[in-house]
Amino acid sequence: MADEKKKGFKMTPAKLMIALFSVVTLSIPIATAVLPKQERSENENRTLAKFPDLVNHTKMDKAENLADVIEAVRWDFITTRTEDSWMDKVETYFSDHLVGREEWVRAKNEMETLAGKKEINGVYTLDNQMIQVFKEYDEETVNASLNAMNRFAEAHPDMQCSLMLAPTAQEIFSAKMPSYGGYLSEKTFIDDCYKKMQGITTIDSLSFLNGHSSDYVFYRTDHHWTSLGAYYAYCAAAKTLGYSAYSLDSFNIETASSSFRGTLYSKTLDNSITPDSIDYYHLASGEPKVKMTVFDGSKTTEYDSLYVRSYLDVKDKYSSFTGSNSPIVTIETDVDNGKNLLLIKDSYAHSLVPFLSKHYSKITMVDMRYINTDLNRFIDLSEYQQTMFMFNAVTFSSDKDLKKILFTK
Repeated sequence: MADEKKKGFKMTPAKLMIALFSVVTLSIPIATAVLPKQERSENENRTLAKFPDLVNHTKMDKAENLADVIEAVRWDFITTRTEDSWMDKVETYFSDHLVGREEWVRAKNEMETLAGKKEINGVYTLDNQMIQVFKEYDEETVNASLNAMNRFAEAHPDMQCSLMLAPTAQEIFSAKMPSYGGYLSEKTFIDDCYKKMQGITTIDSLSFLNGHSSDYVFYRTDHHWTSLGAYYAYCAAAKTLGYSAYSLDSFNIETASSSFRGTLYSKTLDNSITPDSIDYYHLASGEPKVKMTVFDGSKTTEYDSLYVRSYLDVKDKYSSFTGSNSPIVTIETDVDNGKNLLLIKDSYAHSLVPFLSKHYSKITMVDMRYINTDLNRFIDLSEYQQTMFMFNAVTFSSDKDLKKILFTK
């Protein structure tokens, strides 16, 4: 009998594995619940979910009786399972703060890659290149933006207006993309948009970039073009905007960072792709002096450079080009030609502006995503001889903010 009892307590390899699995399984949710929480994932470049309130604090503060208190409670935590319900937000919270979450996500994506999957979270991986995919757009949304630009040009007949819709890496590498993926032609999309322009000159950056598709014109881990890609777009804009572009050999190139992992990396966490370089192009003959004033919606900050180098020390290194997205950025130079450019744009313009700034006394960049009123409250449109609308094709296809320029008289 004693021998049988001893046999019952024998730890076999199978039992050991079960015990270890149980410990790990139980420890993950416990650790998730008790360990300090991060507010932001730098690798994924996003703010993590906060634990949702179970009460409406505004109503609770005003509660005068039990009925008011009951009304302030979010009873949907037991009655509803919708996308905006309390329980759904709790699930999102624990998913975001799961211990080792990024490692789990990376492992999942690696397993899918090993299984032959090329597209993960809207990112197609082609050899050593990540590509933001373009599969669909809402025609009504696009037409609203095109109409807004046409009406802006009509309202400002003395201002030269132009539009640059930049391709993304998907178009430049389209010959290598699979035909079965449902990927749209950005060239067709851009051409269709350009045909609808009235009183606005269009700029063909696609042809310039296609001519250099074997060069480092798009980042491997980010959806933006590189400084070299922006340079070719600058060359494409030269004739329309009325300047002579500097030749490539006029610049000294400073590699400010060689460890940039951008927005597409944030979606896949794929470490197998070579990190990118952030390059600054400086005129060998000397740069114009600049004063850059950034208005973030509440305060202004001044810089004596177009490069905010503090961003080189964080993940979002692309924001070292003129800083992160802000409502209005004004760049004044010592280029004494009296030419002022209004640039209504997305973030592709940030690495283009260092080239454009060599030809203007003043450039004002406006991001309509952060403007909800008449532009004249912030800038005097009569000061500008030119307006350029500048967006990448994918961002433009879903933009719902550009139509707000119709507020501008």
